[in-house]
Amino acid sequence: MAGRGLTLAALAALLAACATPAPFLVEGARLDLAPYVAADQDLGDIEVIWGGMIVALRVGEEGSEIEVLAHPLDRRQRPLTRAPSQGRFVIRVPQRLARGDAPEGRYLTVRGRVVGRGEGSIGNSPYHYPVLGQARWALWKSGFQYEQPQWSFGVGVAL
Repeated sequence: MAGRGLTLAALAALLAACATPAPFLVEGARLDLAPYVAADQDLGDIEVIWGGMIVALRVGEEGSEIEVLAHPLDRRQRPLTRAPSQGRFVIRVPQRLARGDAPEGRYLTVRGRVVGRGEGSIGNSPYHYPVLGQARWALWKSGFQYEQPQWSFGVGVAL
């Protein structure tokens, strides 16, 4: 019976080692709030974890803004690219970013504080969006959404 418990513990450790970890700790952040909902509410001082596709980078004298088309996240905080959009949001940073720092078309996950609202337009349609500050983000490599889990099992002896 002890051998079976050891085998189960080893299998659980193996499965945990195969999973890509989420880029951000969830403690203290809202995961249940979609950006389109946050755009129309005064939420006070909260942190969120959101993700999506970068659609624009605007660089100005005071810093940069990254505009993101939001998508829901999976359990590893990766954007679900085939899911319907959850609106847009902007990440505001004090530094002047280069195009390689936030390339259009790439996906990211961000943890940041909702610091306000902005107004913009998509074509001729106006829209409101939440603005994140004090943000950290993780860019996902191109094609991440097509990766399938890789499974392998091996037995080894170390001397």
